[in-house]
Amino acid sequence: MPLRKSTRIWFVVLAAAIVASIVLHNAAPESGCWSLLVALIAAQAVCILLWRAGRALFRLIIRRLTLRLAFSYVLIGVVPIPLLAALLFVVTYILANQFVANRLRREITAVGEAAARSDARLPEIAVGADGKVTSSAVSWLPAGSAAPWAAKLDRPGFLVNGDDVWLAVRRNGSANIRLLRLKDPDSPWLQNLADRTGYEVGVDVGTSSARDDGSSFNVSRQPGKSGLRVQKQQGLEAEGFVRRRPAGAKEDASGSWNGPWVHAFYLETALNAPPATSGEHVVAVLMGVTSPSTLFHQLFAQGVDQIGTVFRVAVLALGAVVVAVYAAALAVAFILVGSIVRNVNRLTRATQAVAAGDFTVRVNSKSRDQIGDLARSFDGMAASIEDLLSQAARKERLESEIAIARTIQQKLLPPPEARVDGVAVLAHFAPMAEIGGDYYDYLEMPDGRRAFALGDVSGHGLPTGLLVAMAKSAISSLVEAGHDDGELFARLNDLIHRSTDPRHYMTLALLAFDPRSGEGVLTNAGQLAPYRVRGHDVTSIALPSFPLGLFPGKSFPSRRERFEPGDVVVFLSDGFVEAAGPDGEPFGFERFEKIVRERAHEGAVALRDALLAALAAHSGQAPADDDRTLLILTFGGKAPERPTAIESPIKSSE
Repeated sequence: MPLRKSTRIWFVVLAAAIVASIVLHNAAPESGCWSLLVALIAAQAVCILLWRAGRALFRLIIRRLTLRLAFSYVLIGVVPIPLLAALLFVVTYILANQFVANRLRREITAVGEAAARSDARLPEIAVGADGKVTSSAVSWLPAGSAAPWAAKLDRPGFLVNGDDVWLAVRRNGSANIRLLRLKDPDSPWLQNLADRTGYEVGVDVGTSSARDDGSSFNVSRQPGKSGLRVQKQQGLEAEGFVRRRPAGAKEDASGSWNGPWVHAFYLETALNAPPATSGEHVVAVLMGVTSPSTLFHQLFAQGVDQIGTVFRVAVLALGAVVVAVYAAALAVAFILVGSIVRNVNRLTRATQAVAAGDFTVRVNSKSRDQIGDLARSFDGMAASIEDLLSQAARKERLESEIAIARTIQQKLLPPPEARVDGVAVLAHFAPMAEIGGDYYDYLEMPDGRRAFALGDVSGHGLPTGLLVAMAKSAISSLVEAGHDDGELFARLNDLIHRSTDPRHYMTLALLAFDPRSGEGVLTNAGQLAPYRVRGHDVTSIALPSFPLGLFPGKSFPSRRERFEPGDVVVFLSDGFVEAAGPDGEPFGFERFEKIVRERAHEGAVALRDALLAALAAHSGQAPADDDRTLLILTFGGKAPERPTAIESPIKSSE
């Protein structure tokens, strides 16, 4: 992966800073400000490069689906394990702290009550109903001093005197209160507490303060000197305590299970503490230090030691089951991920092959999940594309062949404008498909007459074009052989019937004109009747008959007509009169005849253009649904002086 320009610049800056630092160190060791500036520049470059390297590595990891899924499962399945372990440790530590703290308070209460009952040497004070000390055996609490706390001493409580901590115990529910000096090195009370709890214990005096949001709680032994700090994060630190070990405790105990590293603190506001100022309280602090094994045995202790072993085995077994289930779940997850990754990799390779042009590649996935469905859909798509390309190639070859056939068909037709023995010819040929089914022709007969023909083969496309070519060749051959009129049509009918099936037939109108006599013989086989225009009179020369090729042995009628100079004969195919408009209405014979009547005297070109314009206005944007062919004969007329372009939707092949 190429480095960005800015990254390369930072590499240069880092290298320059390193070189400058080396030069300054060797040349001017005492250049403090310059060395500091170079160090800051190098540190900034290192930070930026590390950040960009980390971002690039992350992008590289998540770029491929395999690494992305693996990274996701690490985040989901692996990262929570140490987080849960840390949470479990913190929760367990907090619960252990509370357990030890409550145990310390309960046992110090029991020690105080037992001492108050049995030890008459303890100093004693008496407090009257007015809340004042009436007699006292301690100098720091003289007679007459106020003791409002004595009225609510329902259980042993803590008193402080400087750094000393005293336990006040009401004796037998009377007004007399006995005092135990807990920080006295010679007193047995702390040792009794240690023996009863099994913890290493300590006692001290402190001043407590807490933030309003509860984020921390501080205890100081003296103003300005931190002796104990207790935070939510359970960071614990202690110094200056009077401490005692339980009798029989192993001094060399160590390790995470048997080592005394669990610290717990019990804090209680002193009964005789002055009113709180700025949120600070004078407190007595009991500290206990023990090991996890001691806590475990105390937590599950009963009269029979084996009960604790049963609980331990149950906890360990449950933990082992949880670990096994989690490991199995991870294994199943990675197996599923592996299946997904394999299918995705195969899909990736297949898409790359398709992009390179190989459409024969297949994934052939056997998975029954959504990825497998996607792979099978890809295989189907690739097969469809391969088939479409094959069809496109075949279609391209066919279109090329059709283009050649279209060119041949156009060359088979005579020029659209000509003058033949006193007859001006103007033709318009507009096939709807690449190869048209309409046909027009004019040719010389052996007896000196001229034959003018217009026909229409049923259907469209290549088969129709072949039939048109066959019919043209047959007509030319029959005319050259001297066949004319009904005989020519009968032979052509038998030929088409033998060569095609009943679905394909041909309509044909042929006029054999003798320029010497001005007479012509019209023979028709199902083609629309041509129109003869003389002045403003329009006459339909109708000869009803069956089309060619439907029935063998049929005869076709002929009609003799005389044509005078100036007469116009218009042959047309049904594509003109059947052309539908947007509302489905056909162009019709009436419109056609009206235009012929009004425009025929203007000449063949004007008539043709008027017919095409009217047809275009009637059809609008609708495509043609049939071939449209005109053949206009002007007897005694002149051929057009200039060539006129004939519209055709077919483009010439290149």
